Amino acid sequence: MSDNFWALVIAVINIGLWSILYVYIYYNLLLIWLEWHTRNKTTPPPPAPEEWPGVTVQLPMYNEAEVCEALLAAVVALDYPRDKLHIQVLDDSTDRTSALVAARVAEYQRQGVSVSHLQRVDRVGYKAGALAEGLLETDDPFLLLLDADFLPNPTLLREVLPHFADPKVGMVQARWGHIRPPATSLERSAAFWIDRHFAIEQVARSRSGHFFHFNGTGGVWRRSAIDDAGGWAADTLAEDLDLSLRAWQKGWRFVYAHDTIVPALLPPDVRALKIQQGRWSTGAFQVARKHLPALWRSSQRKRDVAFITLQVTGYSFPTLLLALALFAAPAAWARPHLGSFWRFTMIDLPAISFVVGLIVQAVISGARRGRQAGWLEFEASSLGLGLAPLVFSAGLQGLRSLGGAFQRTPKRTGGAEWLWSSGAAIEVGLAIWCAAGAVGAGLLGGWSCVPIPLVASVGLAVFGVGSMRGSAARTP
Repeated sequence: MSDNFWALVIAVINIGLWSILYVYIYYNLLLIWLEWHTRNKTTPPPPAPEEWPGVTVQLPMYNEAEVCEALLAAVVALDYPRDKLHIQVLDDSTDRTSALVAARVAEYQRQGVSVSHLQRVDRVGYKAGALAEGLLETDDPFLLLLDADFLPNPTLLREVLPHFADPKVGMVQARWGHIRPPATSLERSAAFWIDRHFAIEQVARSRSGHFFHFNGTGGVWRRSAIDDAGGWAADTLAEDLDLSLRAWQKGWRFVYAHDTIVPALLPPDVRALKIQQGRWSTGAFQVARKHLPALWRSSQRKRDVAFITLQVTGYSFPTLLLALALFAAPAAWARPHLGSFWRFTMIDLPAISFVVGLIVQAVISGARRGRQAGWLEFEASSLGLGLAPLVFSAGLQGLRSLGGAFQRTPKRTGGAEWLWSSGAAIEVGLAIWCAAGAVGAGLLGGWSCVPIPLVASVGLAVFGVGSMRGSAARTP
């Protein structure tokens, strides 16, 4: 077959990938517009109830020796009627965490604090299983969930609970913050992704009346909403998203308390970030597998279902962009074999518009929040592409099977050991491929095909080398 034929095949694949990617780009632009359009759509919180209800604070833990004592101290310090506040430490630990928790719990009990230390003989259901067992030990109508790396402000409950004056509200989610300012490129990028989710995505979805989900921690659930939705389920690694969808389909409303901040720790290194993002992406695609077919067959508005589909499959974005980065050199080769119109529309225009859009976004961020904020757009984009191989593998796992082992996010760095691994080898290999593709595209005159593989090569190298460094260290 002729070169022209293969050039056309490559161009069709290229524009196909870009077309799917631009669906997600359009969705994200829509969220940005909805956040801006609804910026004045704020309502003052309802007044405090005449009598504060009973609240159980659930603290699921697994080997959290580094942070468990600080979390307990922060929860005990919550500004809430002492006789209405009950604390459950749901401890599945196998290390010294249990001894540290037991000592602190005994001390607080002597001070008159209602706190219990609940331990299971096994980790059946992981976090979801621990939360479900904790429910059996309380009759309180409201539950505050906090992961071990969060430190709530004393006023958290007094800020959140008035929203439950509406009996249809089943969950109130607070905004995640940061205990310490991000200090490294990795922490800055992780903070960027979290801040964007809570400052734009959650705001846009909640204010415009679209579905948004509980983020697993830093939020309060109405007990009856959990029960009505069928309780916690462990058949996905995104038990928070799964429960949110089931409760939403039952008619429960959610409130996003944007002005209430719950500070948290950021993943300290590449290994920790990959564990976190791998679990989240696997869980999201498991939820997609579990719920989307039935949602599309249901009587729910198709516009709402389309929004949910794009939300739960959002981890497809970096995978699609990486595929385009890997495809850059073939696309550059195909350009001379196409007519000028097809060359421009099928290869140049999508890539140029994406890069220009990223530059414009960086300029706007820099003008609003300083030069470093503008640079962070590129930094976070590069590292996001570095996560694409992990996200792709985790997404396939989520689509293939439900359940799986729940890996906690490490709270300390993995050390300075160096250890080769197949995952690191793949990432380094892809980094070399993308760098070579960028050079090849430039030599072939396809300058529109250069930026994306160039940016991807940096992110892939960071994660490939970072995965080798400290990968020998094991989670305690």
